Amino acid sequence: MSVNWAYIMQMGMRMKLNGIFVLAVVGLVVAFVATSCVATDEFAPKQRTQIEKYLSGKEYRVTADSAFVYLAGNKYEIPETDRRQGALVGDRVTFNFEAYIFESNGPEDLPYYTNKQYVAEMLPEDLNTEYWHFEPMVATIGAGDILNPLEEAFEGCINGDSLLVFLTSSIAYGSTGMGIVPKDTPVMMILTVEGVETKSE
Repeated sequence: MSVNWAYIMQMGMRMKLNGIFVLAVVGLVVAFVATSCVATDEFAPKQRTQIEKYLSGKEYRVTADSAFVYLAGNKYEIPETDRRQGALVGDRVTFNFEAYIFESNGPEDLPYYTNKQYVAEMLPEDLNTEYWHFEPMVATIGAGDILNPLEEAFEGCINGDSLLVFLTSSIAYGSTGMGIVPKDTPVMMILTVEGVETKSE
């Protein structure tokens, strides 16, 4: 199902945490769409070091915009030798996601936002998910639907791939934060590719 990003960005989600309602704009958690928050690089070096430590021993790549991408596996268990050429610029990718605050030792146990209904059902009852959307997201690589680091993360991916994408605060929510995500805080996304539609299809 295709998602109308302009409409989603106008939607709001009310999140209740410790009795306080926080109003946040939805759209792959707002800062991940093309219009990101004003950011600072002041904390980026330390955050990159923390992410590198967390990924120690794993093969990962870094996008041109300094996002860290780790291919965690493929649900269809496709061997590396059998992988065809993956998604390219101009291809449409359908995906699901979970978004986590990344702390010094790793991501928090529970996501602060997801479009996976079964994951949302495991979240605390005082977190209001009434306005969350539980349909797969769709983005065209290179079209600016989502932030460049996420578009770049999808390049080379195939159906079934599961990616961990780490964003320093300078390319996520910056010095303003968003909702329950504090300012100057890195985040981790789990992106699950549910389909790739090439330009020729």
